[in-house]
Amino acid sequence: MISDPTFGALCALGAALAWSVTSLLARSVLPHYGSVTINAVRSGVAGALLVVCVIAGEGAAALVTMSWTTFALLAVSIVAAIAIGDTVFFESTRAIGLGRAMTIATTYPIGAALLAAALFGEAITVPVALGTLLTLSGVGVIVSGRSPEARPERLWFGVWTAVLASAAWAISTVMMKPPLREIEPLTAQAIRLPLASLLLWLTPWTRGAAAALRHSGRGPLLRIGVLSMVTAASSVLFVASLKYAGVAIGAVLSATAPLFAIPLGVLFLGERVTLATVLGAVIAVAGIIVLQL
Repeated sequence: MISDPTFGALCALGAALAWSVTSLLARSVLPHYGSVTINAVRSGVAGALLVVCVIAGEGAAALVTMSWTTFALLAVSIVAAIAIGDTVFFESTRAIGLGRAMTIATTYPIGAALLAAALFGEAITVPVALGTLLTLSGVGVIVSGRSPEARPERLWFGVWTAVLASAAWAISTVMMKPPLREIEPLTAQAIRLPLASLLLWLTPWTRGAAAALRHSGRGPLLRIGVLSMVTAASSVLFVASLKYAGVAIGAVLSATAPLFAIPLGVLFLGERVTLATVLGAVIAVAGIIVLQL
């Protein structure tokens, strides 16, 4: 029988794989839609899929039988994660490239672990601290060793938006801990994603989105459809990792997306694997092993 921490770790790695796919798909449709529109569409479609799954499996009552405190925390966490974090991260990738943006943004597990320890008393053990350091160091080596095309005139904009994404993701991650004591990960995401979509559609940045979707052509629409389905899966896997493995381990392992982006980049973008990439992968895998000690 698989233990809860191991199950949570596997969910976190699955979320990392899905996030690497999400980042590549989002990057491919950015020329057609703005980052806010992409987030509004993918959150709405993914949320609708998850609502159907919850109603089919547990009944509609599962979506409304929770405390107001839990609902409020879910709302705050999704605003921080998608409405702020994902949106500014996609803008950062456009300004300084996927690799550099990930180098900065994937530091969010450190902030999440510190907040979890301060607010909820989650222990930061020696294996967790060492594993976190190794894993994030490996991720940093991987993405800094790649050579994305960045626009120098937008360097500082890209840096600060990536920093903002990291902070937003850390806050969102920690805010999920109390609600997961009351509801299941699937239910949590079936509530969070539609809320995020609704909020984004109410902003001025989605004006003209409907026209852009109509005139973008079949290819971009297909990619954003796949992006929405991957978002549904990745969001549930990520929240499950927090519930079963804890904030520190779940957040760190979920931040290993660049490990999975390497083969995807080779297969779909024709990128070359460098020595820095191999070294970073070895360090990150060592960190993952230490985290499970």
